[in-house]
Amino acid sequence: MDETAHARAAFREGLADITPGALRDHLEEVLEDASLTPGALTVATATALDGAVDRDLAARRGAGVQMSYEGLRLSRSLIRTTPWEHGDRESGDLDVIAAEVLVARGFEYLAHTGVALDVVEAVQQFGRTQTLREAPDCEAVPATRLEADFVRIAVEAGADVALESTPQEVTALAEALAEEFSADPLPTPDVVLADADRRLERLALSHDRPTAGDVSGSSET
Repeated sequence: MDETAHARAAFREGLADITPGALRDHLEEVLEDASLTPGALTVATATALDGAVDRDLAARRGAGVQMSYEGLRLSRSLIRTTPWEHGDRESGDLDVIAAEVLVARGFEYLAHTGVALDVVEAVQQFGRTQTLREAPDCEAVPATRLEADFVRIAVEAGADVALESTPQEVTALAEALAEEFSADPLPTPDVVLADADRRLERLALSHDRPTAGDVSGSSET
């Protein structure tokens, strides 16, 4: 779908200048395997709240959210699988570097935006969660807190592009979607957006900016 294509293109563009080539190729593999739900949801939120929004800007924000999530998701996978203990040291080392690059590039894309601090808090929460999950009562720690955080951040990042703020009703929707779709792996973009698009359109009616439907309709006259 269109939102996913925009997010994927912006993600790929964000990898273009990364060297060496072997690392860039590995990051491309991460992109191919990724559920682009955070990036697509960012774009969908922005376009639902403002049909005239700069889609390239929305896609760049979506890529920033996606990169941050993918970097942390990759880190979590490394913690769970410990490839170094199974003779896969080279692949494990490359994944460590890839995770660091993705989080750093995500920060770069989201710096000075309304969700910059949210991403920092998500990274800090990720560290606390992984530490707590090593404790004997780790079952009490949500295994999908990372997914919930980035579904919420995706919606808020899209609103920040469209409205330059995150109204209370947007935050409420972001939290509701985070609760519904926090699974590992994340549901695919088409599953999430099939539900989110309808709710975002209703939310857009409470704002004065044109919806995507308004813009497409006016362009046909």
